This record gives sequence, structure tokens and C-alpha cells, in this order.
Amino acid sequence: MSTDPKASEKIDCRGAYEKLFEMLDGELTNDVEQKMRDHVSSCPHCFTQADFEKRFLHALRALKGSGGCPGGLRDRVTSALRAVGFRG
Repeated sequence: MSTDPKASEKIDCRGAYEKLFEMLDGELTNDVEQKMRDHVSSCPHCFTQADFEKRFLHALRALKGSGGCPGGLRDRVTSALRAVGFRG
């Protein structure tokens, strides 16, 4: 028997949103991941959000190996960041 009183609790929409990226990155325990999957599969709003984020992360990973930003995008982004005070 678990000593954690929250171990048997289901995950609600707020909890699912807070743990979404951890789930997509494979960083959750098996128990919490299963609760997340149970909630996401039964909640149309959370399913839509999780599906979008999953596809977005997949697209970013695919672009990562493509050799960088097209054209002057890097310069435009850097200029925009500097305009708001970013010095990193």
C-alpha cells in the first residue's frame, strides 16, 4: 500500500497541463504517465493540446538537424531580442 495520499488520485486538466511536457519527454514515473494517458485519452480538450504539443515538438526535432535557420531569420530574431533588452 502506498504511503502517498495523492498516489490514487486521478489527474485533472490542470494537472495534465502542468505535466504535459514531462510526459512528452518521457520524464514521468510509470504510474503518473499512465494517469496522464488515461486523462488525455478521455478529455477532448487535453487530447487536442497534447496532440498539438507532440506534433510541434516532433517538428522542432526534425528541424534541429536541418542545419539552422533559413535566410536572415536568425538575424531578425536576434535583433528583435536585443530591441527588448536581451543580451544573451
